[in-house]
Amino acid sequence: MGYNKELKQIVSAPIGLKHRLLERASKDIKVLGIQNAVEEMLSNGITFFIDYRERSIEGITLLKEALIESPINFQILGRFESNEELREVFQLADGIGIPNYNRIDSNNLDMLKKLKEKSEKLVSTHCAEKVREEELVQKLFSDQLVDVIIHGTQFIEEDLQKIKSNNISLVLCPINNSYFGLGFPPILEIIRLNIPISLGTDNFMTNSPDLFEEMRYFFNIFKVLNKENTELSLSAIDLLKMVTINAARNFKLDKKIGSIKKGKSADLFMINLNDINFYSADIDSSLLYPLIVQRTKVENIKKVYIKGNQVFKR
Repeated sequence: MGYNKELKQIVSAPIGLKHRLLERASKDIKVLGIQNAVEEMLSNGITFFIDYRERSIEGITLLKEALIESPINFQILGRFESNEELREVFQLADGIGIPNYNRIDSNNLDMLKKLKEKSEKLVSTHCAEKVREEELVQKLFSDQLVDVIIHGTQFIEEDLQKIKSNNISLVLCPINNSYFGLGFPPILEIIRLNIPISLGTDNFMTNSPDLFEEMRYFFNIFKVLNKENTELSLSAIDLLKMVTINAARNFKLDKKIGSIKKGKSADLFMINLNDINFYSADIDSSLLYPLIVQRTKVENIKKVYIKGNQVFKR
């Protein structure tokens, strides 16, 4: 229903298409949608997701109820619709996910800083997705509230340098940005500055949760933008880190997940390199990672494990 519509028409609250559909959908429909989404994620090898939860306290409660029996790991970054409900949203969720930093004013800024001081919860915001507002960007950095920025599609190099110097995490959503016609994130500057980004799929209503597609699309954009430069490179290992250990570090989860290591949760999936699309007459360890990144389809994912327990089998 959102095909060929622009970003504001679809996601802008309260009149955007997404919000109107959610408003009139029954609870049962929403619960089934969440559960089906999780089944799709598991079948794609995704064992942990970060949810920027719509609809405040109602949305947080709905997600928890829908997934009470699901094995998947998730972190809820809740949204508040008024300053009066901010404290309760912060307590119910694992942090705050702000749709636009213009939601932050002098009152809720002080409250959020006090709430953060007493916890290890994160504050994240979407920023510069469609346009870069100079005053808003400068306020974001000077407030020193945000831990994770989503999108940054229109960021300039000065913004990226501040992200790096302030140890702010950056999550890019290149396929979704393209879907809405917003352009490409400043990939070359990000790689040049060696910023440890992670990749996200963003809006589930418009974009399927396939991180292999996300990695390949990101790489293809990089190659196009970098066509005249031989100094920069992007390895398959770099790409895999963007959806594993980088993502875990960016959300302060790397002590438990993000890599296969003694003491961490055994969250992993298995692929079968004997599948026909992986065929190679000569393969060694140096070629293994490009082969996996470039060739893996969801049907190659045979088994998925969370905490050592099998949660999906194809």
